[in-house]
Amino acid sequence: KELRLPSPAPSPASPFAGEELSRLAVPWLVAAACLLVAIFAWTWPRGGSPADPVARRSELVSSAKDLVQAKWIDGPTPIAGAAGDVVWSSANQEGFMRFQGLPVNDSKVEQYQLWIFDRNQSDKTPIDGGVFDVTAVGEVVLPVDPKLHVKDAYLFAITIEKPGGVVVSSRERLPLLAKVE
Repeated sequence: KELRLPSPAPSPASPFAGEELSRLAVPWLVAAACLLVAIFAWTWPRGGSPADPVARRSELVSSAKDLVQAKWIDGPTPIAGAAGDVVWSSANQEGFMRFQGLPVNDSKVEQYQLWIFDRNQSDKTPIDGGVFDVTAVGEVVLPVDPKLHVKDAYLFAITIEKPGGVVVSSRERLPLLAKVE
């Protein structure tokens, strides 16, 4: 036996059916477009593209009223010629590290890791400020990526760790420090 499905009933021809559908869809399309614009505006960083840390750092330096800035100095295991600074705003929870002379690293062997010492936390457990790589010779500007809220930073430290970083550093390889004055 052949299975036959019933044919759909013919729809009444109305010159207004398409117009009615369009009129109902327009408010939804406008709302969806507004939502996309709002999400884009909310997530897009001020002052440039997300890939432009130099411009974002410059904007932070010129606009943050609570900006702290500290120069990198040699730590217990210094790297000859490494210098730069770190800027941080607790109000914005944003900051940037700038380096000159920090050697390019092989991320399969080791990575740099930033530690943020906060007056509201024990110095035995500084805040992880992110793991990063230096991929080019010359000046490098990188964003700070704190894993916890930073209230009152007084010291920043760079360690060299295994790939992916560590939760607690042994601080055996600590080439750079930056003390907030």
